[in-house]
Amino acid sequence: MHETGLVEGIVDAVQRRAAGRLVAAVRVRMGVLHRAHQGPMDLAWEMVGAGTIVDGASLELIPVPVTTTCASCGQVDSGPDRVPYCSGCGATDVEHAGGDELTLEAIEYREAGAAGSAIGQAISSVDHSPDEDESPWPVRAEQTA
Repeated sequence: MHETGLVEGIVDAVQRRAAGRLVAAVRVRMGVLHRAHQGPMDLAWEMVGAGTIVDGASLELIPVPVTTTCASCGQVDSGPDRVPYCSGCGATDVEHAGGDELTLEAIEYREAGAAGSAIGQAISSVDHSPDEDESPWPVRAEQTA
């Protein structure tokens, strides 16, 4: 289950950034080429996060598609895979971007003394800008627009 490895990296990055604060929720932008889906990621999140500062926190995945740009006609498409040709003109001179990112986008912290899973009423702050040098590969922590 490759989701466990992905989640281990995410939990490690969150723990470094949270500096001991309890976490209520985490949002991650994940490229579709990782082939990870919310259900299996939630199971891995629960298993890996047990007994840590993310125990009981929610994990939200924001899927990021692959973008294909045709050098011949300029058409831009996005989807779940790298396609070898342009859907508009059929040319094979295409460039691919995205779909492989794994970006820690936001961390929501619980208030001090808040009950374990009372996430909705226990949010005290949202951290949208983890330091890039604090996050281990494969998680690239950066602020996104």
